[in-house]
Amino acid sequence: MATIRFFTKRNNNPSTIYLRFKAGRKYDFTKSTSLLIDPKYWNNNKGSVKQIAEFNDKQKLQNDLNSLKTKILNGFNGVYEAGGIINPEWLQSIIQGHFNQNDNKDFNLFVDYAEYFKDNLNNKVLRNGRTGVKENTLKRYVTIINKIKEFEAQTKKRLRLIDIDLKFYKDFKDFLVNNQKLNLNTTGRYIVYIKTICLDAKEYGLKISQDIEKKEFRETKEETTFVTFTENEINKIFEHDFSNTPYLENARDWLIIGIWTGARVSDLLSFTNENIENGFIEYTSVKTDQKIIIPLHHQVQETLEKNNGQFPRKITSQKFNDYIKAVCSEVKINTPVKGSLKVNVTPDSKTKVFRKRQGVYKKSELVSSHICRRTFATFHYGKLPTPVLMAITGHTTEKMFLKYIGKTAKDNAETLNEFWKVQQSKKERKPQLDIIKTGTNNK
Repeated sequence: MATIRFFTKRNNNPSTIYLRFKAGRKYDFTKSTSLLIDPKYWNNNKGSVKQIAEFNDKQKLQNDLNSLKTKILNGFNGVYEAGGIINPEWLQSIIQGHFNQNDNKDFNLFVDYAEYFKDNLNNKVLRNGRTGVKENTLKRYVTIINKIKEFEAQTKKRLRLIDIDLKFYKDFKDFLVNNQKLNLNTTGRYIVYIKTICLDAKEYGLKISQDIEKKEFRETKEETTFVTFTENEINKIFEHDFSNTPYLENARDWLIIGIWTGARVSDLLSFTNENIENGFIEYTSVKTDQKIIIPLHHQVQETLEKNNGQFPRKITSQKFNDYIKAVCSEVKINTPVKGSLKVNVTPDSKTKVFRKRQGVYKKSELVSSHICRRTFATFHYGKLPTPVLMAITGHTTEKMFLKYIGKTAKDNAETLNEFWKVQQSKKERKPQLDIIKTGTNNK
């Protein structure tokens, strides 16, 4: 019977985790996993990670070891039954393949560790207990790793983890804003990803700069603007005759459904009649795995009835974004408003680079799929309890929800002030006494 035991050889910090593979008397190999750990988090007797609360990635590391063990044992069974060669090189190849390692990896280099971090995100245990991340999260880390590689190419220097300090922070921010033409919000998100990777490396005992945890090494931000529909604009869209342009009529129908459900486009365009139950739309959000239930608004009901009880024809999210701009343009929703629009920031170059730029544009130009959720949330804010709206939009904290709809502390204070004024006016209102005639005359 094949067995695997994990262990560390010394009490150095960090210590490398090794594995010993045994199968009878014929096979007995020891190899490094290249995984690192602080010895105080490791139980050598049990060959496992100590479940200590202060070690944030305890479950992730244990999952890595468990999945490696399963892969080796399954691989052994398959090779043994097929009469293949089982030797130390075979074991090493499985370890390297499992962790996407190669002989040139150096985890003290930022990019090497970042790629290791990214490749193992599907084994990461999140705060909600779920294992693994969404595809979009993986794509974001691919993007930031590529940006670091471009920065290294410009500076002609490979960055070590210890190099990610305040000097790097200033230089990299300048690179993203002035060279890559990114806005401060996008730049800020990249800073957050870099900080996350470095702090993860610290958990494994790798040396990082102390600057990472200084308040100056923080996310950059700038004021964001977004557009929403007014009730009058919604009704104009709903009532407009698009019969001469069926593809715009179809997009308009999806837009109306999106406005009155507050669904993300990834959920919205996947709706079918199976999502309707007793006058409610029920679905599980692709992004958050939350179960969401919302009643059918009368405009949604009329839209479905017009389509013989069916949801509109399926289209891609890209076509939806393009078509609803045309929908709003035809309905003449062209009020000049402040917002961000992607423009070519390299007009003198053959290679076009598009980045979001603040300015004043026609409202129809700024419309995108996000307008559905934001219109739903802002339209109902103050009319329905915030927890009810959060349950529908899928926001987990009120802070996130208010940030999403652009509400500030001053907005809330003004709302409270208006409420107090109404209460005071009710208090000061004097009752009116009516004189009632009894029908008797005094002569």
